[in-house]
Amino acid sequence: MIGNTIAEMVKVVDFVERFGSDHGIPQSITNDLNICLDELLNNTISYGYTDKATHEIVVNLSLLDGVLTAVLRDDGMLFDPNQPLPIRSSGDLKSRKIGGVGLHFVKSLMDEVVYRRVGRYNETELKKKFRRGVDDGNC
Repeated sequence: MIGNTIAEMVKVVDFVERFGSDHGIPQSITNDLNICLDELLNNTISYGYTDKATHEIVVNLSLLDGVLTAVLRDDGMLFDPNQPLPIRSSGDLKSRKIGGVGLHFVKSLMDEVVYRRVGRYNETELKKKFRRGVDDGNC
């Protein structure tokens, strides 16, 4: 569990790294998950709250039958990452508006992204399948 500040996000990185190491998850998979959680947490913390109050964000990890699952739960504004997003591909990098590509990364790095609203909470579930010895970045 972390608070809704950017400074707290390092705790999630450490948690994911420790979980990956303890369960023999390939570093490439751990890295992908950290990238996705960074994007989702950053969005939640930066845009999900209309007040300045302290909020709790929960990240749970599990591993079952070669599927790494992360569940992110927050009480921020409703935000479904599976809603269609406009792809901003026109113009050069300097002239483009910021945003709109992070969720595309999340969807491309994970095998499944499931969103649900449970009462006043957003729950986003990320799933990544892997086979030991195959997805570890070695040739």
